[in-house]
Amino acid sequence: MQTKTIFLAAVVASATMLAQDAPRREQALLEDLALANRIIARQLDILDIQGHVTARSRTNPNTYYIARFVSPGGASVSDFIENTLESVPVDGPRTDQAREIYLHGEIYKARPDVMVVVHAHTPEFVSFGMSSVPLWDGDQQVPVWDIRPFNRGRSGIVNTPALGKAMAEKMGKAPAVLLWGHGIALGAASLSEAVHAVDALRDTAQLQQAVIAIGGTWKPEPKPRADRNAVDRAWEFHTRVELKRTGGRVPQSAAATPTRPADAARGASHDVMLANRILTGELGILDSFGHVSVRHPSNPNAFFMAISVAPGAVTAGDVREWTLGQTGGSGRVEIHDEIYRANPQVRAILFARTPEVMAFARGAPALRPIVNGGSFITATAPQFRGDGYILTAGSLYNLVDRAYQLRQNAIIQRQTMALRGSVAYLNEKPAEPVSPNEPQAPAPTGPAEGRSWIYWSQNVALD
Repeated sequence: MQTKTIFLAAVVASATMLAQDAPRREQALLEDLALANRIIARQLDILDIQGHVTARSRTNPNTYYIARFVSPGGASVSDFIENTLESVPVDGPRTDQAREIYLHGEIYKARPDVMVVVHAHTPEFVSFGMSSVPLWDGDQQVPVWDIRPFNRGRSGIVNTPALGKAMAEKMGKAPAVLLWGHGIALGAASLSEAVHAVDALRDTAQLQQAVIAIGGTWKPEPKPRADRNAVDRAWEFHTRVELKRTGGRVPQSAAATPTRPADAARGASHDVMLANRILTGELGILDSFGHVSVRHPSNPNAFFMAISVAPGAVTAGDVREWTLGQTGGSGRVEIHDEIYRANPQVRAILFARTPEVMAFARGAPALRPIVNGGSFITATAPQFRGDGYILTAGSLYNLVDRAYQLRQNAIIQRQTMALRGSVAYLNEKPAEPVSPNEPQAPAPTGPAEGRSWIYWSQNVALD
């Protein structure tokens, strides 16, 4: 009986893999779209964990493809959902749609010439969107769309058709539009042109920032026409690099979620090991003196933490269980012990010396929310302590994501201030609170850990 069960399980698993790898309609387009997401995220570092690249169908101009709620650096062919221009899935309702489908759908609806849309939260783009200093694309200013007049005075994402339409109207016939507190939306006629255009515009933004930072004045000049051959060569190069990374074949299905011990306590200990590695190598937040911990999942009077090695070298065996009030006076552990005892709601703690964040503790203006990902700073600002800062959260997964968003916010605030214009902040004006009866777009379903943690844990090096 056991042998038969194992055989049947193997057959089901094999059939599932074959179904996932079966060619889809517009297979070539979807493979190129997966590559574009990965290239702009991994090679160009323009897409973050929450950005996306979409493409209009080549056979039906009234539909477009967008990845489900996953990070773009891990996009595979099976992740893409075909939507109508009303952003309704062609094959029936889904619960895993990306939250900003209407950003893409409304651009495609308003711009028949656009075949590809890139939405990115790149610091350079956000900084120009939050400064009175314009971003010049050749001799044309990139328009800035302020969401607040269309969103009851609030910042936020483009998660309704009305917001998407207002944004598309502001974009007009321009190649791109900056989104207040939220990055950029850029349209192009093909995937290769989209990769070239967003890379070139980011380079232009960086150059303008550098000129202003050294005291110069940016002088707009007409933009040279893109060399079609150069665009194609760049696409071929980036494709070759990405395919080398993926073993010569575009991933057809999502990468497996890393295994985690089933036992809750062992799972929490395992997550602390991963968090140390992610925060060090993948995100550049922890140096050799930083540390992270998580409260025991079933014993609120204990927590897991590693102190014997640098965060980037933590292994499963380095993570220890500590009992509150019995930590032995170790300096690093004592910080966590005190916070857990005083704050029962805190489930995870980070101590870090990230330079971009610490700059705001050394006589500089206060760290304030300037990008949507940093909106939590208003209510839960990091606590500066000695030569580092403390960040807390209700889960380890949320803590790692907050640490990433905090660093991004600090980078963007610094870049915006360096433009020497007036700076806008998310909390500069009182916003109308969300009414309990106000319709809200449903949040997409996904793993409890969140797409950010899944993506980072898939890429972290364990040796």
